[in-house]
Amino acid sequence: MLVRSLIYVSDSNISLQSDEGQIDAIVDVSQSRNRALGVTGALMFAQANFVHVLEGSRSAVEELMSSISCDRRHRNVRVLEEETLTCRRFPSWAMAYVGPPALVEPRLAPLLASTEATIDPFATQDMISLLRSFISLGR
Repeated sequence: MLVRSLIYVSDSNISLQSDEGQIDAIVDVSQSRNRALGVTGALMFAQANFVHVLEGSRSAVEELMSSISCDRRHRNVRVLEEETLTCRRFPSWAMAYVGPPALVEPRLAPLLASTEATIDPFATQDMISLLRSFISLGR
């Protein structure tokens, strides 16, 4: 079965003082909504930015991106990669969450500097590998 995969990065509008509660709320609501839509993926929040991988049917991924684009907690939402996969990279996670480890910040830099014309495919694959590594440690 083919699945749509989309990776985006956005700037956060969440204040540092209230981030923990707001991130927990995002994760809780997203896990429930993603399960209902048949979407899997992973979210990373690194204080100033979100990186999110979504996997599911084209219509479900488009529905979520429409909602995310209107969400006031995000600004400057940029799709870095969109592709069709033969299998999911995060099959057992309605939405895995990776917090803000210091190690992640420098690895985000290439993604944050990307524009639609200059997206480095190695940077997106590096981010997926990093997310999968962190998630496997949390199991």
